[in-house]
Amino acid sequence: MEIYYAHAMCIYGSDDEKEEINHITINFPESKIVDPGSYANNPQKRKDGMEYCKKLVNTCDAVVFTKLMSKITSGVGIEIHHALLQNKSVYELKNGKILVVKTPPKYISRDETIVLYRKWRMRKISSNKN
Repeated sequence: MEIYYAHAMCIYGSDDEKEEINHITINFPESKIVDPGSYANNPQKRKDGMEYCKKLVNTCDAVVFTKLMSKITSGVGIEIHHALLQNKSVYELKNGKILVVKTPPKYISRDETIVLYRKWRMRKISSNKN
C-alpha cells in the first residue's frame, strides 16, 4: 500500500516531519510513504505545483494528513479534497493516532497559510532559543 503524506511545506525536513513519518510507519507498517517534500527539487513539481501533487495522490492508495497549529493548510486541504473525490481513504494523524476522515474538511486560504508558516517558524525559533 502506498500512502501519500500530506503536510505543511514549512515542516519539510524538520524534526516534526520525521516524527510524523515515524507515526505513519507505526500505524501502517507495511506501507510505502510518498512524501511530496522529497520532490521539492523536481522540475516538474516546480512547474506544476499542486497539479503535480494531485498526480502523486492519484498513484497512492490512501492519504494521511497532519494539521499545522490545529489548522489544515491550503495545499493539504486541496490534496485531501482531491483524494476524497478519487475515493481514496483519508486519515488524519493526530497525536500519533490515525483518525478516519470521510467528508472534506475546511481549510485555510493560501494567504492564511503563508501567515501560519511564519507563526510556526517564529515559534520554532523561540523554542530553540530556550
